[in-house]
Amino acid sequence: MRPEGHERHRKGGVSLRGSVATALLFCGLVLQAAEPKRAPLPLRAPVQDKNFYLLSLIERTPAVALAVNDDAQLAELHRAKADALRTDWEKLRFSDVEISAAGAALRHLYDTNDGVRALTDDELRRSGAYVRDADLPAAAWVAAARAINNIIDVYGSGKAPRSPAIDAVSYDVKSEAYTRMLHTVTGSLAEEEMPLFFQPSLRFALQLLEINHRDEAGRFEPLERGVNAAALKRIASIEWKRFPYSVIVVPGYGPDRPSWALAPEAKLRLEIAARRYRRRKAPLILVSGGYVHPNQTQYCEAMEMKNTLVAELGVPADAILVDPHARHTTTNLRNAARLMYRYGIPFERTALVTTDSFQSSYIESDAFSKRCEQDFGYQPAKLLKRLTEFDLEFTPALDSLQIDAMDPLDP
Repeated sequence: MRPEGHERHRKGGVSLRGSVATALLFCGLVLQAAEPKRAPLPLRAPVQDKNFYLLSLIERTPAVALAVNDDAQLAELHRAKADALRTDWEKLRFSDVEISAAGAALRHLYDTNDGVRALTDDELRRSGAYVRDADLPAAAWVAAARAINNIIDVYGSGKAPRSPAIDAVSYDVKSEAYTRMLHTVTGSLAEEEMPLFFQPSLRFALQLLEINHRDEAGRFEPLERGVNAAALKRIASIEWKRFPYSVIVVPGYGPDRPSWALAPEAKLRLEIAARRYRRRKAPLILVSGGYVHPNQTQYCEAMEMKNTLVAELGVPADAILVDPHARHTTTNLRNAARLMYRYGIPFERTALVTTDSFQSSYIESDAFSKRCEQDFGYQPAKLLKRLTEFDLEFTPALDSLQIDAMDPLDP
């Protein structure tokens, strides 16, 4: 069946269908030419950069910042948000009208300003942070604005986040003490020089994360210079053809007791994975899990898993990659895919996810697929076949590079 509107409409002898096809082809060529770099993002301020990479790039590119600052529509929006710092912090949220207007202004700058266009078509697209977005920089702005609103809603007003048990605000938002703290935050920010239209709201959102001790996204960053440095150095010399799989991904399991550094379930998963490593199924083990359970725990699942692999199970430190940020099974696979791509691990090769049979069955279930679609809008991995009750084959998906700032603790 042909779709509705398949007839060819012409104006001035030009085929509308042909024009649309040409535009789509051009967009496809731009995206193809801007294949994401096989390298970690350069993080100067990790929490901000990982959540709002577009906004960080604008701030750090003087010519682009000047163009944005000189735009009349964006300047008007800046005045409104600067006033909100002095009058009512709830007005630091962006309305739908403001988001749309700023998006239109950025599209116009992309069309008319060489600096904005160069930043977008080179560094922004090549970053992979917005690999699913064609309409850049506008689409990245819309995502950033909604994410800022979400942080203000959750950590300013007390709205339930995506995972209330582990991600919620740390205070009673209706208490006099918290009201006073927010007053001090906005008063202090009002004294700072913030010339860009998004900065008052962005700085307020980042301050909310900080005062709630929600800097999880930035902990251990940059990974490639710290916890993953040894393994990353070794990757370049690995003879991949000698192994059937590229990596063994082991999701974390947080203990339900505050004084326990590692749950027994996690230890069992590690023992199974270490057995596969010793049998040369893969040259690397990738452990994944952040500061998750119990809420505001002092222990990072992945770091405790690495320590156990080295100290108790005899796996060399340079054979272990760490993702210390994932908070869910969905992000275990997504973050693993990110590290595999960023670190130059052959992306087309099959990998293993090795865990207990219960989590393994969940990963294979429709419920898991639906959760990925709900949270991400895509599947972070393609499952291939089951080997044992503990092992699933998969290949990672490039879409996993996309920022998800609606989860600010692990975007």
